[in-house]
Amino acid sequence: MKEDDLVENSYVIVVSGVTGSGKTTLINALHQKLNSKIISFDDYSIDALPSAPPIDTPVKDAVNQYDISSLMYDFHKVANRYPFILIDFPFGYKNKILKPYIDKVIYVKTPLDVCLARQILRDYQDKSSKQIMAWLKSYLTFARPIFIDHEQFVSSDSDLIVDGTLPLTDKVSLVLNSIEKKM
Repeated sequence: MKEDDLVENSYVIVVSGVTGSGKTTLINALHQKLNSKIISFDDYSIDALPSAPPIDTPVKDAVNQYDISSLMYDFHKVANRYPFILIDFPFGYKNKILKPYIDKVIYVKTPLDVCLARQILRDYQDKSSKQIMAWLKSYLTFARPIFIDHEQFVSSDSDLIVDGTLPLTDKVSLVLNSIEKKM
């Protein structure tokens, strides 16, 4: 339930997951089916701000250290202007600033090997094999444990966990069925 009556006419859906899980793809497909506005965490470079916690900070400690004020500013600008607000946000209900406005959190749970392959295909097309190998070494020793921690923590109170390996049409149907009464 929302604490603030200022956002009573928009149904707020957050889609969470680790990098490469399919959050953005799912949000874009939902946007095609709903009268909605998309807000994406990636558009704000929040994790690159000087105030961002160090990358190795456990997610349970880091989640409320990020400065999401610009994201929230844009959120309030569109609140009540669209029946649905779709937010691509990695932390689900865990961020105390955004949490009061969220109606539903969808967690896209994708096997980490699939996420890694998607990330390499997406982000490393123009990189050398040496750069790819360096990322793979870093992934195994550093990033993978962070992703496991993230998945366990953020998905623990999600309203719907969607298998990220399902066909996109199936994922969209699952989400739409879960919000059927709001449409």
